Amino acid sequence: MGKISYSQFAKWDKCPYTWKLDYVDKLNTFKGNIYTLFGTAIHETIQAYLVCYYERTIREADDLPLVDIFSYRLKENFKISKAQHGDEFPVTLPEMKEFYNDGCKIIEEFLKRKSGYFPKKNTELLGIEVGLDFGLPNNMKFVGYMDVVLHNKNTGRVKIIDIKKERIEISKAEQFIGSFKFGASIFFTGTVRDLNENKKVTGIT
Repeated sequence: MGKISYSQFAKWDKCPYTWKLDYVDKLNTFKGNIYTLFGTAIHETIQAYLVCYYERTIREADDLPLVDIFSYRLKENFKISKAQHGDEFPVTLPEMKEFYNDGCKIIEEFLKRKSGYFPKKNTELLGIEVGLDFGLPNNMKFVGYMDVVLHNKNTGRVKIIDIKKERIEISKAEQFIGSFKFGASIFFTGTVRDLNENKKVTGIT
């Protein structure tokens, strides 16, 4: 059975030939950049906080040295990518410094606003990087990941959060969700694999 993800479809929409090189010829033309490096590090940092926040206590989560964790993950992920791709990994020291400063500001803002986005009362963390895997027509599957999945134990509602580096204007988000491009308005029902006894998740992506 064939598989398709958002990243695959976005790449094909932008350049079918590049998609062919990566997914048919297996040449792996994309080696990553400062955005993917930064995104991975900030995801890992915030997700480490949320695991402690929901599974232990708020005080313990607040005591985590998030800036140090972010700095460490940024450097370690850089080393891994450099070891894999060498000079083909186009990230410079000035970029690292700029995005490190961006990350520190994001962490500061996140801590100020966390209770508004991540309620603790009657809420459980279903998972981090939760896998999506469900069937499509023509013997295809859609695969992807949800950054953070929360479950309200009173209402039964599930909240899916996608962590982004920058704010998205409400008008732009509504326009995107209302469009058909990239399946922005596809509703899904899937299973949280290997987490919390395979509870069902229904949402929108």
